[in-house]
Amino acid sequence: EDTMEFVFDNCIEFVNAVANDCILNMNEKMKKTLMDNPYITDWHFTYGMYIRNRYIYDNEIANEYDPDDLSSGILKTIFSKLLPDYVLENAFIEMLYDDKSFIKLRREYKIIYGYYPEKFVTDYAKKVVLEPVHPCEEWCSPEVDYETELANISKNFEICHNAVQQFNKELAELVWRTDLLKKTAFECGIDYEKIAEKVENIKELFYKVHLYIPIEVCLLPYKNQIGRERYIAYRRTLSRQLKENPWLVEELDKEYFYDRVLARTALKYSQTLEELTMYQDDDAMVKYALKHNGEAIQYASKRFQEDREWVRYAIEHSQKGTVMFWDCMEPYRKDKEMVYLACKIERWNLVYVDEAYRDDLELAKICLEQRHNPNRIFSFLSKRLQDNKELVLLDLEGYYPETDCYSKRLQDDDEVAAKLYELHGPEAWSWDHMSERLRGKYNIC
Repeated sequence: EDTMEFVFDNCIEFVNAVANDCILNMNEKMKKTLMDNPYITDWHFTYGMYIRNRYIYDNEIANEYDPDDLSSGILKTIFSKLLPDYVLENAFIEMLYDDKSFIKLRREYKIIYGYYPEKFVTDYAKKVVLEPVHPCEEWCSPEVDYETELANISKNFEICHNAVQQFNKELAELVWRTDLLKKTAFECGIDYEKIAEKVENIKELFYKVHLYIPIEVCLLPYKNQIGRERYIAYRRTLSRQLKENPWLVEELDKEYFYDRVLARTALKYSQTLEELTMYQDDDAMVKYALKHNGEAIQYASKRFQEDREWVRYAIEHSQKGTVMFWDCMEPYRKDKEMVYLACKIERWNLVYVDEAYRDDLELAKICLEQRHNPNRIFSFLSKRLQDNKELVLLDLEGYYPETDCYSKRLQDDDEVAAKLYELHGPEAWSWDHMSERLRGKYNIC
């Protein structure tokens, strides 16, 4: 749509008018989406971009301000008009809504209770007492002490920061509903003390990395007691978190992962086999891990690492990784079949195999034919191969030709220079290493 022109006396009028116009043109689905995630950063490149393009760029009053700051101000105003508890110029509430943990907890609260914790926010904000601060436009007044203002601003920031942290802890307890979990455990014949440590671990995760996980998942090891329906629901919840955050395997009690369905979710990521030691000698689970990333071979038991078929399978599924880097692959760095296979999948493996292969013409071609691979390997070839024109012409077809590694003879070769000019133009830095004669021929400064 064309840019909409607003003409107002000041920025505040402009921001309010734009916010009203945005809301007027929103459908209910968009309103609901914004209300569910009133986190400005998440909207910067989407709805924020729309605001900048439609209302801000080329607008006379808007040009006096930073477009990003202005679109953020408009977004905040939109939120304040959609959400009763989003009070502008309340330092605590603005900091609260800038906290991603609160946004996540707020969403979970609505799922549980059917409404947002608006009253809880409003009541809590009343308890946050801040030092008085004058508006910026009054700071030049002789009645205002500049140092006192700065000290009060700093103190208010600290007060709000602490209040937000405490508020989130209280809101988290309302969302976690520990008492309900205790009741469920009792009804299922589970001693709560046996899962108390797991519960605290999940809570600590939230406070440490702002990742919300329902504490009901702590009941997963008690499949028979909690029943199939609960078990599947809790497992689905944890699986969803693992897909988004595979590093959770390092933080969670390994007892969860005796469930093979959960374990397979985690084993899609190569590093997790290191943590799940109970599966390092399990044929089916090792194969599953290798299928998703062959570099997991480094964590499999020795019998897999010593078996050529397993190693071949790992290399075939190494997903452009440098599988030859790992210590367990040392016995295969001279093995032609394995070296060729690894370098065909990812040419950077050439760096880690036996140095004799750096003088292998056929292998060099295989590596250099990976034209869109950003890993530069020409410098690792032998001096003999660096003087091979066929290889140099292949290297020129890549993104970053390593002309500094070409032999002196080929740095002064007309065919090489013609190819360099054709593929990379006169501006390429690669010309710096071509001969003075050729730079003059192509008028390269």
